Amino acid sequence: MLTPSERLLLEEVGDLGEGALAWDLDSAELVAGLRRQSRNLVVTEDGLGAVRNLPTGEAHHACFPPDRPYDRIVLEGDRDRERGRVRIAWSAAHLGTNGTLLVVGEKGGGIEGYRRHLESRFGRVEAVSRYHCRLWRCAEPRVGETPDTDPRPAYEVPGLGVVHSLPGVFAWRALDGGTELLLKDLPERWEGKRVLDLGCGNGVLALHGAVNGAGKVTALDSSALALASAGATLAGFDNVEVRAAEAGDKLDGLYDVVLCNPPLHHGSGHALSLTGKFVGAAADALREGGSLWMVLRGELPAEELLGDRFRDRTLSRRGGYLVCRAVK
Repeated sequence: MLTPSERLLLEEVGDLGEGALAWDLDSAELVAGLRRQSRNLVVTEDGLGAVRNLPTGEAHHACFPPDRPYDRIVLEGDRDRERGRVRIAWSAAHLGTNGTLLVVGEKGGGIEGYRRHLESRFGRVEAVSRYHCRLWRCAEPRVGETPDTDPRPAYEVPGLGVVHSLPGVFAWRALDGGTELLLKDLPERWEGKRVLDLGCGNGVLALHGAVNGAGKVTALDSSALALASAGATLAGFDNVEVRAAEAGDKLDGLYDVVLCNPPLHHGSGHALSLTGKFVGAAADALREGGSLWMVLRGELPAEELLGDRFRDRTLSRRGGYLVCRAVK
């Protein structure tokens, strides 16, 4: 079923023309509705799950769409303003003179904050409001700087090296507090172990394994932005593999160590469900006797999440976080 913002977009999108782009819409039903209006629709999704929801080969799993001009670009706004700013700048640079950008979202979901960025890159910005949602229709793209599409050096972690990142990746500007605490608890050496960074983001935890003697390091994430960032962070290590996977994917049970700082979504129920998927994936990935090292927000019930698939648990609460070590 379409969300209210998706309904509004389909009602207002009009003629998509010959060169249209649907970018990070995360909805198979919405993409199908747009495709009925444009046979040449290009679909690009950052999330692997969104790509898998569409017919095989229909969507690109990529940070940015194919580098070509478009007549119409449609995307959904979210709370990540920096990611939104980059997508707006990229869209303005890839629209023809008569091209149009449509940005839609719920009024309570961050869409209102897009106006300033839109007006800086477009000569005409019009608003449509319905269903407690806002749609920005933007025309007359202005000439401006095209954003970087390759990860750039973001910050250095002492003893590990430089972390590269793209806007929109978790903790892309600076090391977050939870990861910093987890790094302090990790062993100094991994002594040839097979290490998995589950939900790797920009690859900080995988970098710890690569630098400190792991035999093989695998970095997994479902986000194309994260995978590109981790690939840049871990470039030059011949013992590292970076690849796409979701937390619900069945893993092979061959790892000695899983490192994880699972993503946190708003709402305790959603957070618990999402973190539970990561814990289940970690259990699938580990051999018997392997160790999970994980950091959680302090309010999450670690014992409940670990369940009966882990033993010999060590839980340490510091600074609003909970650092967990558990053995399968």
